[in-house]
Amino acid sequence: MTDTRKNRLLRTMLFSGLGIFACLLLGNYTNLPPEAVARLGIWWVYLFFIVIFNLLGEVVVRMSVWLNNQYLLGGRRRLRLVFSYAIAMLLMFGINYALLVSAKLLAGAASPFTFPNGGVRILILVWLVELVVLGLLSANYSMRETLRLQRLSAALQEETDVARYTALQQQLDPHFLFNSLNALIAEIEYDPVQAVTFTRNLSDVYRYVLQSQHKRLVTLADELHFARAYLFLHRVRLGDCIRFETHIAEEYMEAQLPPLTLQLLLENVVKHNVVSITYPMLISLSVADGIFSVANTLHPRHNENSTGVGLQNLHNRCLMALGRGIEIRRSETRFIVKIPLCNE
Repeated sequence: MTDTRKNRLLRTMLFSGLGIFACLLLGNYTNLPPEAVARLGIWWVYLFFIVIFNLLGEVVVRMSVWLNNQYLLGGRRRLRLVFSYAIAMLLMFGINYALLVSAKLLAGAASPFTFPNGGVRILILVWLVELVVLGLLSANYSMRETLRLQRLSAALQEETDVARYTALQQQLDPHFLFNSLNALIAEIEYDPVQAVTFTRNLSDVYRYVLQSQHKRLVTLADELHFARAYLFLHRVRLGDCIRFETHIAEEYMEAQLPPLTLQLLLENVVKHNVVSITYPMLISLSVADGIFSVANTLHPRHNENSTGVGLQNLHNRCLMALGRGIEIRRSETRFIVKIPLCNE
């Protein structure tokens, strides 16, 4: 039996007990006529209370879960949540009143809308017992949710550490640095002005890697600024055979995504495709409905085996940080990766 089924069974037992408790109190302590008490002793009346209290309990538990989730969203809404809890408690009291009135109607009691001789105290007692039980259930849910978030945070930290190491390993790889320095030496000899621009972009790339590795999310604007500097280095090294297009509205520039997302995707483009004057590469970036798309033309290298570790790592990071993983689409001519964005 899973934890979910155990929790459901526990709730059913608790609310069934509350239903029987309320039925007994109504039958024995509200001075109903003997014939009404006899009717309340019939098994279907107990079943009626059990079913109604379970339905009521499920509604209130779901409301409590929703309120707990809203509470986690931030302090600006917490005052509003206090009023929500108060309304929920008053609603529960009103439902209990309606339930006891219905029970009195079923029992054929006179004056079903009033509760003389301690009936109001019984109503309040049942309501308070419900609040205690629901409070315990809510506390149990909050504890389990806190533990889940802690495990999620630990897993996200582990994925981030792996991604940070991988990014640093790729960017600071001697082969990458060797190629960049060779390109810089050539530019210094043949085009000193271009060499200065190359050096600035190389500095921007390394600075961004070092600054972003400690962040959980970065803005799309920062990633685009990095991508332009990063692709500039490859353009100088490979020749003017990489085109970079962006179709992104200004409103999405502050949207967030995991850091070094574009570093991984652009590195894959250059690594797994033939990029030359004969086979030019077009990389297109766009955003639609909150989804960031990175598309490139396909000129696969022969005998190039991809492990997919980098894309899987990015998928896991997006899944844990944003609640949704990446989506990969491939055709004969294009390779597209869709990344969710956080707009909060």
